[in-house]
Amino acid sequence: MENKDDLAKRIGSRVKDFRKESGLTQKRLAEATGLSPGLLSRIENGFAMPSIPTLQSISNTLKAEIGYFFQDQGEKGYIITNPGNRRVVISRSGPHRRVAYELELLAEGMKNPFMEPAIVTHVGKKEEVEPRIHDGQEFMYVLEGRMKLTLGSKEFILKNGNAAYWNGTVPHKGISLGRKPAKALHVHLIPGRWTGTFQYEDIPVQSPKTKKKKGDAL
Repeated sequence: MENKDDLAKRIGSRVKDFRKESGLTQKRLAEATGLSPGLLSRIENGFAMPSIPTLQSISNTLKAEIGYFFQDQGEKGYIITNPGNRRVVISRSGPHRRVAYELELLAEGMKNPFMEPAIVTHVGKKEEVEPRIHDGQEFMYVLEGRMKLTLGSKEFILKNGNAAYWNGTVPHKGISLGRKPAKALHVHLIPGRWTGTFQYEDIPVQSPKTKKKKGDAL
């Protein structure tokens, strides 16, 4: 069982690493959290065990879940995915719950992600797709095709190479224009959370590695 000193060193090391990755100096983090520079230095060097309220204040400032600081540093901090092996799921919309989007999940399996990237194929018809809202922010880069992006009361016609970035609280939806469904890279950014915001069903569509099962009607 891990003793208190070892746990303090682990937490301190993770606080220091995350602070540096966030581009903050020790002085700036101390000012933002109301801690003295001396106490923060002792915490980062494993000489002081922070209280839960203190660690929560640090977590809030760094936009990290508090549990991050307790994790074993032996965990790898990356994931590699390959075409043909990534899961493709569906997202339904409208009163008849028809498929509005197909999502190829690009980084599924990453531990404690703060971003969710996916290649989204916009397959829903205009009358079937309803606006959505969610926490955090969303970025989109159109890869192919033409589409109409609705943000609040505004509509934008986008084609390959166009990009958009919005707050998730703005009601939004996308539909393809033309015969070929538009595809876009979407990234959800979820500050301070690990919970996903992509709204999809755990029903994979047919792919090179996934056979369509009976009952997986799209």
